[in-house]
Amino acid sequence: QHLSCSPNSVLHISAAMAFVPLFSIYTFAVAVSLFVAIGLAVWLWGSFLDRNEHDPARVRAVMFLALWATIMWELGMNAAGWTRGYTVWVSLLVASWGGLDALLRFPAAHDLESPFSIKQFALLMVKTMAYAIGMEGFRAHFAVFLTLCAYTWSLPVLYSMALPLDPSEQVLLNDANDVDLAVRVWRLMVNSHERRSCYMSCRGWCYKSLAEASETSGLVRYALCAASPEHRSFYTKKVRSV
Repeated sequence: QHLSCSPNSVLHISAAMAFVPLFSIYTFAVAVSLFVAIGLAVWLWGSFLDRNEHDPARVRAVMFLALWATIMWELGMNAAGWTRGYTVWVSLLVASWGGLDALLRFPAAHDLESPFSIKQFALLMVKTMAYAIGMEGFRAHFAVFLTLCAYTWSLPVLYSMALPLDPSEQVLLNDANDVDLAVRVWRLMVNSHERRSCYMSCRGWCYKSLAEASETSGLVRYALCAASPEHRSFYTKKVRSV
């Protein structure tokens, strides 16, 4: 018997083979694993929030670490040759104008119809589409794409969980900071007063962080005293008073 090699049969076989890698047992196992991982992440994140419900600074710090880890993982995907070069720029755009902007405005709450929420949703859609088109060997790396989509769309859920339940706590200490990151950058470019204010805020935050670190680390205290005469004088007086 001879196998039929008509054009229609060849097309049917090619189409069937094209979808085999996408709907394999391996893909199903990855999907189940992602579902379990997301559930575990939600449970752990909820437990953390229960212990730090009234400490937005600490919650924000953990989310900053998660955002940084996300950026590093996506850069690693590109370095491994899984994605095309332009996906890096899309990732950085979404991470800065989306994730960073949201964390800078945390814990301020925004309605689903607000420009903030619409922008975040649009950026997530752009990122998803960019990776769907920009994956090198989409079928071969379909499990990687599923993983990327899972954590990309899970992060906004975790962010929403972190918002305080009390409406009185869903505000920033300074309402003037509840503005879009692009607006902040524009103001820094054209307004010298904004640049001075930003510099003083960053300087105060750095000093506060270094002072807290020096209380628990002798090495940091030694480096701080060596670099700053003011801190050296302060710690000398403190030791003498003790």
